[in-house]
Amino acid sequence: MRRIRGAVVGMAALGIVLLAGCGGSSNDSSAEGMSAPAQRQDGGSGAGDSAKEAEGTSGSGAPKAAGKPQEQPSVTRAIIKTGSLTVEADDVNGQRQKAITVVTSLRGQVASEDTGNNADGKITQANLVLKVPTASYETAIQRLSELGKRTQIHQESADVTEQVVDVESRINSQRASLERMRTLLAKANTIGEIVSVETELTRREADLESLLAKQKNLSLQTELATLTLTLTETGKPPVAEDPDRGFLAGLKGGWSAFVATFSALATALGAVLPFLVLIALIGLPLWRNRHRLRRQPALPQTPDGGQ
Repeated sequence: MRRIRGAVVGMAALGIVLLAGCGGSSNDSSAEGMSAPAQRQDGGSGAGDSAKEAEGTSGSGAPKAAGKPQEQPSVTRAIIKTGSLTVEADDVNGQRQKAITVVTSLRGQVASEDTGNNADGKITQANLVLKVPTASYETAIQRLSELGKRTQIHQESADVTEQVVDVESRINSQRASLERMRTLLAKANTIGEIVSVETELTRREADLESLLAKQKNLSLQTELATLTLTLTETGKPPVAEDPDRGFLAGLKGGWSAFVATFSALATALGAVLPFLVLIALIGLPLWRNRHRLRRQPALPQTPDGGQ
């Protein structure tokens, strides 16, 4: 009995020990489970802070620079300005001289001039076509208006920026094309290839010269504004010529048409006359000696084959 009781007590003690060990391990495991999420949470917050710091740094640096729209290159506008101005003055000739002085001081020039006199030879009207730098266009109008009483003004402007850009682009393309053609000409071996390349090269050079002339014309029009100044005597408006009408107008028009037609016929005759003279010099002797040029009749042959 004592042995049985001792065995039972031993088994009970062993069970208590085992239960205590399992409880400790489970507590440790649960403690580790509780600490691990905390560590992961701490680690997660640290990573989040790092990401936020990186985002903040990059947000104030590269991403903003990358997201910033690029600035388009500025294009200088090409403007053609034209205008007309009518001014009344007591001394037309004197104000005309002052107008020329004003334009010259602005680095402009007088493109054309037309004056009208009265019976006494006094200049009563002057029409001046002036070229002034576009930057000084407004200044020129202001100074010329001070020459007398301004009675009329008209201004126009045209934006030709697209034409200027287009012509410049075509010129660059044409120059590159010419360089390629010159390269092909240097590599040509046969006469046919050389002639073909030279023909195309000549055509493209002509196209380039035409584009350069157009570019120069646009440049002159944009750099220099055109201003027409009309100076008239005070109290006398500019004389406007009425077009001719009626019989005299028809007669004048018919005479002009006759003169133009006769000039055209005379020009054509002058061009053909050298050929007519040459034909006469060659054809007239042939026509006179036409009977000598006829073939002689053949002589009858003898029976033995002789003539």
